[in-house]
Amino acid sequence: MQKRLSPGLVALVHVGIMFLPGIPAYLWLWPNVKGTAWLMPIHVAVYFYFLAGCLIIGLRRWSLSDLGLNRKGVGLSLACGGAFILVRQLGLLALGFSPELQPLTFRRLAGEIGFYFGLVGPIEELLFRGLIYRALDEWRGTRLAIWGSALAFGMYHVGWQGPLGALGCFVAGLIFGAIRWRAGGIVGLILAHSLLDVIALEMHPDLTLEQIRQVQVVHPSLAILGDLILLALIVYLWKLYPAFERIKPGALFKKTER
Repeated sequence: MQKRLSPGLVALVHVGIMFLPGIPAYLWLWPNVKGTAWLMPIHVAVYFYFLAGCLIIGLRRWSLSDLGLNRKGVGLSLACGGAFILVRQLGLLALGFSPELQPLTFRRLAGEIGFYFGLVGPIEELLFRGLIYRALDEWRGTRLAIWGSALAFGMYHVGWQGPLGALGCFVAGLIFGAIRWRAGGIVGLILAHSLLDVIALEMHPDLTLEQIRQVQVVHPSLAILGDLILLALIVYLWKLYPAFERIKPGALFKKTER
């Protein structure tokens, strides 16, 4: 009998086909629309394209809950995602980048919240920690799911953020992939991802990767604090979480039955 291919592997092949239009987009489309009025409409269209692809590919094999759209681990995801946001902010402060808050206007803030909470966060999480993570997990297990989805997340951003930005997204993808593993869902990650992007845009709107390359650490204590928080987050997710999970609320206060 002919051996059937894993549904996860087949889904990954289909995801690869979905990304093929990205080749001419990077080579021709984005360079020509950058800085023009067409950039945002095309950006929105691209996200809807990925949303349709995720649903078509994913729902042929799994449910929305299987893809992470469930209520599992929302609090855990928000707490760990918030810790990662704090690490990022401490890193920028350590490099001497003070927050530069823009004048608050309802129209601009509503547009940013709508774009990042309505499109960027939900669709990128559904794609990377939803569909790609699920396909890799079913094909080769959790370890490849975390590392593979993080690698895909980094490569997705290399086109407009460069190698350094892709490396940062790869690290973020590893943390978010570990959170996805422990939480069992992506709803909390969607909120954390969206909040991370809005905070970055609001507090450091003009920050470029070229500026980061040229600076040195001016506040070592903040850098050390950020590293310690990141290390604690990694140790918690990889090693300590199972022990905490076994401690049920109120278990320490129950009377021992005689």
